[in-house]
Amino acid sequence: SSTDDLTSAVQFFSKERAGEAKSLVRLSRELDRPGFVGFLTFILPLILDSIFHKLAPKLFAPNTIAMLQKEGIGFSDVGRRKRMDRIGQVVILGSTLGAFGLLTKTLVNALANALGKESMSVMGGLALFGMTAILLKNL
Repeated sequence: SSTDDLTSAVQFFSKERAGEAKSLVRLSRELDRPGFVGFLTFILPLILDSIFHKLAPKLFAPNTIAMLQKEGIGFSDVGRRKRMDRIGQVVILGSTLGAFGLLTKTLVNALANALGKESMSVMGGLALFGMTAILLKNL
């Protein structure tokens, strides 16, 4: 009967779309958190996505909102893609910060050796110099 066909069609549709519905709920919750957590899960990713997509559009997709507006891309696909983008962003940012830290440490140690001072004294002096320069610039 047509009622049985309708019931089985609804069940089939629900079963087929359950994963997409779950992904949509997860995406909407990530985009709708208050306060600092909202900044970390919504604003910061938008900023990172725009920067990384602009620098390497073949590697990094547009932001989540732009991806949701594209036809033919499911919610699960958007979520999966953005997770991959986040991993790439964290690896690149972590590597960059790590390399910068190592370079800074190496330069401070070299300067300390050249001056015959402790590296902590040199680092403190550089920090004080940097803060003084910022304060003088703002005057």
